[in-house]
Formats: sequence, C-alpha cells, structure tokens
Amino acid sequence: MLSPEEQLPPPPVTALRQRIEHRRSSRTKKGPMPRDLWEEAARLARQRGIYAISSALRLNYDALKGWSEDSPKKRRRAAPRKATTGQTFVRLDPLPGISSPSPAVEVEMPGGAKMTIRLSSVNAMDAVALLGAFMRDRR
Repeated sequence: MLSPEEQLPPPPVTALRQRIEHRRSSRTKKGPMPRDLWEEAARLARQRGIYAISSALRLNYDALKGWSEDSPKKRRRAAPRKATTGQTFVRLDPLPGISSPSPAVEVEMPGGAKMTIRLSSVNAMDAVALLGAFMRDRR
C-alpha cells in the first residue's frame, strides 16, 4: 500500500492543476484553454504519461495526447489560422523573359471560390462588373 505522500501528485502537477482550476472558476465565458497551459500539461504528460496527467488535471485524454505528440495535428491546433477579415490586393510584376499570351486576373475568395478573367477578351468595365457579381454571390 502507498503512503499518503506517495499518493499525492508531484508539485509541478499540483501547481498546474491549481492554475487550470483557477482559470475554470474565474472565466466569464467558455473558450479554449490557453496555449501555455496546454504546453505545460503536454510536457508533464510526456514525462509521466498521458493518462496520469489527463486524470490529475481533469483534461480530455485525446486532446492532451494530441498536444503531447509531435504531429501535424498538434501543430495545427497550437497555431490556429485567423480568418481574413479584409480584402487583400497583391501586385505581381511580370518575370523577365516570360510572356503570357493574354493578361489575366485571378480572384480567390477565402472560402475557396476562384474566378479567372482573361483581359484580352473583356474590356475593363466588363471585368469590373464580372468581379462585382462574383464577389456579391460569394458573401
């Protein structure tokens, strides 16, 4: 049988559990746990085992496993992409020695919809009207 001292979690686990519990009790709305807490829990899980740490900290086992393993899934979760809120204009100058049979404008919306306008067959006003219709339909 284990002595009472052996049954207590190690000090780093206890300190992290207190920080997580404080966050849980003091937050005003639901949201993901901060990255620094996940990273510290993952470090402890790599040292002491995922199940032991997820149980001690009351964390989802699969989520902690994802943070503990060095995998693309973990990296995506660690650095989430932010949605683009505004439009972006990028000007690319032609590369020397490469010529195109006709200039083209390519537009890609954040949702993945794409449109290409070949300027040799369309006047500028038509291109503006096509672009406006394309963007209105995708909002």
